[in-house]
Amino acid sequence: MAKFSGNEGRLISSLEVKELRSPHHALEKNIKARGENFIQAEFFGLNTFKKLIDPLGKDCVGFRVYYGAQHEDHDGEEVVIGKGKHTSRLIIVPVDANGKDISKGAGLKDMPANDDAMAGGPTCPSHCN
Repeated sequence: MAKFSGNEGRLISSLEVKELRSPHHALEKNIKARGENFIQAEFFGLNTFKKLIDPLGKDCVGFRVYYGAQHEDHDGEEVVIGKGKHTSRLIIVPVDANGKDISKGAGLKDMPANDDAMAGGPTCPSHCN
């Protein structure tokens, strides 16, 4: 496997952003017709990124973004997790130079698991302008 340098990916124009988002937006009616929440985007704060990667030092050269899903109720002021509609979500995991997800290890039976990834950012259309 190739080594990662931290320079992977590419910068794109706002026009390309629009072109990439368009096919997903075209699916909104189908997603809602299946009884799922339609999510355009999620926001993740810079301070949360720092809390995730600062303890890792130079081991973290980038992030892998996984697609996930859970049931969420978006009808009230706060999102209620565990009930409601199927909702696609992003999971952001730090990655080392060998392309391996960085995990500090799962918690033991009576100990909490470590904060190894980010998820659950505020979603659009509910929390965006």
